Amino acid sequence: MSAKPNGNDEVVVHATFAAATKKFNEKYDSTTTTATVLAAVLAFFGIQSDGATRYFFVANGDELDLNTAVGQIAEDGPGHSRSIKLSLRTETISGS
Repeated sequence: MSAKPNGNDEVVVHATFAAATKKFNEKYDSTTTTATVLAAVLAFFGIQSDGATRYFFVANGDELDLNTAVGQIAEDGPGHSRSIKLSLRTETISGS
């Protein structure tokens, strides 16, 4: 049996991408990694990896480690809600 986080803690993830006109807004369990969220965000924005571009998140000016759980970086919001605001960024991979 695996233990659930306290109260099945959920985090609302808000993600933006400069080249997009819509925003990603989804709820995740607090133990979900940013790697899982990144895959969902790429699909949401219709982005497929081309092997020459690296995609990553920035929050509060810092690049996020993809092994970080969203609950570790979430901020308290109104009431009992917790959320994070992420910016999807790209970087061209040299030598591809």
